[in-house]
Amino acid sequence: MTEFATDPAGTPQQRLEEFQAAASATFAPLAITANDVGPMWARIRAEQVGGLLVSDLRTSSLTVHRDHRQISSTDNDVYKVALQLSGRMVVAQDGRRNVVLPGDMAVYDTTRPYTLVHHDPALRPEDDFRTIVITCPRSYFAADADALREVIAVPKATGRGVRRLVAGFFTGLADELDTGVAHGGLRLADSLVDMIALMFTGREAPVDGRAPMLDRMLAHCEANLSDPDLSPRSVARAHRVSVRYVHRLFSGQDQPLSSWIRSRRLDRIRQDLENPQLAGRTVAAIAARWGLLDAPHVSRAFRAAYGISPAEYRRHALRTSAALAVGAAEPQPW
Repeated sequence: MTEFATDPAGTPQQRLEEFQAAASATFAPLAITANDVGPMWARIRAEQVGGLLVSDLRTSSLTVHRDHRQISSTDNDVYKVALQLSGRMVVAQDGRRNVVLPGDMAVYDTTRPYTLVHHDPALRPEDDFRTIVITCPRSYFAADADALREVIAVPKATGRGVRRLVAGFFTGLADELDTGVAHGGLRLADSLVDMIALMFTGREAPVDGRAPMLDRMLAHCEANLSDPDLSPRSVARAHRVSVRYVHRLFSGQDQPLSSWIRSRRLDRIRQDLENPQLAGRTVAAIAARWGLLDAPHVSRAFRAAYGISPAEYRRHALRTSAALAVGAAEPQPW
């Protein structure tokens, strides 16, 4: 159980800095600003449930930014599913900008820039903005990626039907964080994932139990991409099943598990090659960081995936990044 509350004895700036540090450590690197000149305060209660993080946030009026400066290839790739309980929140991502009213749910993706604005003229300064946030590895929704992309930053009302039941479950879960509810572990996490998928994509819970196991295996692989020994055999060993079962589990997917691991590693390498802060590292060092130790093989695989060598990709990406930085530094008309 993680708990944080701003120090009431601190200055508004000190409290803001405390909360930004705590929120960044709990979720992902964030930039936070206060919207009002009045007292700034915040509280976080959070607990791991299986592979998910369930959080109950209460804050004053704030704006949260996550842009390219905060995003790193070493961050966990997660979706955040927010249930707004009090106060209005504006969520902006992927060109969409929508108001999330109390009772609404919305999903956003930490791998791309987003903005959250808690501002509600109807609230008194002493009232709080309360949001329940479920943080889920993106790999848990691998089968729903296309459908989720269509509903990013699109609020879903929960006033009736199944959505009302899901919202009630989320609220009850947040209210019980300090009572041992997390002992539900993977089974409870599987239920949450199914509820979220049903809310945003209409996908029903699997009847054979294989999808939760597949999602857990993908999450395990995401967390261990840097391990050179990651393979279907190591995944089977970690989950106490046979290699044959792993292959059968992935037989209905777009690609075998070994190919999926390779493509995820190449994507992480590609992201690192775009990062100016890693420009001093060799391609071989970056590849080794993601578990690929054979440099010639990496070069061939990267060219096959992206049509260009790693070195050429880096030169092009860094030139583009430098040009964008110069453009951003120039005064812009309002």
